[in-house]
Amino acid sequence: MSTATGPIGPVDLAVIGFRGELRQGGIRDAVARAVDRGAVRVLDVLLVRKDDDGSVRLFDAESPEGAEELLGFPTVMPDLVGEEDALAIAAEMDPGTTVLVIAWENVWASEIAAEVRELDGQLLVMERLPREDIEVALAAISSNEEGS
Repeated sequence: MSTATGPIGPVDLAVIGFRGELRQGGIRDAVARAVDRGAVRVLDVLLVRKDDDGSVRLFDAESPEGAEELLGFPTVMPDLVGEEDALAIAAEMDPGTTVLVIAWENVWASEIAAEVRELDGQLLVMERLPREDIEVALAAISSNEEGS
């Protein structure tokens, strides 16, 4: 992967917690599929593990090769999320947990973002709706359609 050229899409930082050790295969494959589809471009990745005794281990992909070892492919901006970030996250973690921190550009939205900038627009609010709220809304729609 090369550095970003052309329109830049919104960038998300996801901090995902897991009990115990992270079994990376499924996560790695899901992220790789999103990259292959062109939906996202992974900028950086960091893995923090807090052992049962409270000791902290981190894998900070400080180079494209380091990210390739963790993800199976290089990242665009290794070390965007740094050791200081990892230590702040580790301080909040429970023993026996693992946290995956991943920063990605939403490539799918880059043309929309470019057009907003071209029109001198400004993003005022962007919020991710909880999956549970969407499921409740879909269930209500479904029950209304069945009752009609």
